[in-house]
Amino acid sequence: MNHIVLLKSGASQRGGLEKSSSRIAAAFVAKGARVSILTTGTPPPDQPQISFYATKTSKWPAFLRMEQFDRFVQNWLKKNPADLVFGMDRNREQTHYRAGNGVHDAYLKSRLFTEGKFKVFTCRLNPMHRKIMQLERSAFENPRLKKLFTNSRMVRDQVLERYSIERSKIEVVHNGVEWHEMEGDFQRWPEERGAILKRLNLDPNVFHFLFIGNGYLRKGLGQLLQGLSRLKSRDFHLSVIGKENKIEKYVSQARRLGLSKHVRFFGPQNEMRPFYQASDALALPSFYDPFANVTVEALAMGLHVLSSRSNGGFEVLTEETGTIFEDLLDPDAMAQGLQKALQKPKTWESSLKNRLSVQKLDFSQQMNRLTEACLG
Repeated sequence: MNHIVLLKSGASQRGGLEKSSSRIAAAFVAKGARVSILTTGTPPPDQPQISFYATKTSKWPAFLRMEQFDRFVQNWLKKNPADLVFGMDRNREQTHYRAGNGVHDAYLKSRLFTEGKFKVFTCRLNPMHRKIMQLERSAFENPRLKKLFTNSRMVRDQVLERYSIERSKIEVVHNGVEWHEMEGDFQRWPEERGAILKRLNLDPNVFHFLFIGNGYLRKGLGQLLQGLSRLKSRDFHLSVIGKENKIEKYVSQARRLGLSKHVRFFGPQNEMRPFYQASDALALPSFYDPFANVTVEALAMGLHVLSSRSNGGFEVLTEETGTIFEDLLDPDAMAQGLQKALQKPKTWESSLKNRLSVQKLDFSQQMNRLTEACLG
């Protein structure tokens, strides 16, 4: 029985990467492997063939926390031999690495467009960012690394531009989606949409855009609002979902642009599927997303998706299922993309086409592809 060690700090949290680590562990177990997960904080209880080993790390500063986890990993591996070490964080020692966070230097570069040169300059001097890039280089250029998984071709190319790594080591595996689990909610959207809109006190007679993301600046909400303000018709509504520390800034922007009656800020939500059921299109003009999970979730729920080429998720879009914002800094270009989407309100036929376009990305298939590539 193969012994596989999975590296994921904060494995008990509920983010996208944490969900992926749980699915990857289960996929290895299904292949007959014994899995040990190295993590931080309070680990969940052990499961059949999955054991958790946790270390305590400092709450602050962040760069020290990363270094402490990396040292814990190195010391644990010296005492506990493994057939395969699968990393999901930036760590120095792993034989296989899924770079779900993308390339940090590319992320910092993207901040030029939203925060300017001075902010990017100070970020590069920040010990936390310096530590991330140091660990990232160690991970990508480690000669013992056998396979690097990226969740988009965009990230693959960013890695090759910046780091010394053989192209043959890199394999692109797009993020998976709960395609089968979503089927019931998808099937019911035509009959449930009216009741959902009524419960949310939203107009059923307009086109409904949906924005989902934590951290509105990087996700491009300001640019989206600018584009919406340039539409000649006001027969639309935008529902904004996600966490943002400076939410009043965007509420004020919507008000200044005359969009107060057309935009609602719902904040973080535990249950997203009713919003997918009620909406026509997802709009996510990200400045940097290695692969935004909501891209494939929205498609699996039948929505048209508008996004940017700086979201690796754009790679799964087609002319029928998506619209690409080619210039995030041009409000008129944004408006053109939004106007194009307005011509495609959700119907049963269109929603089914959108959903079927990502059937191949069901989690079971993507996890099988990932584990097969690791185990040969």
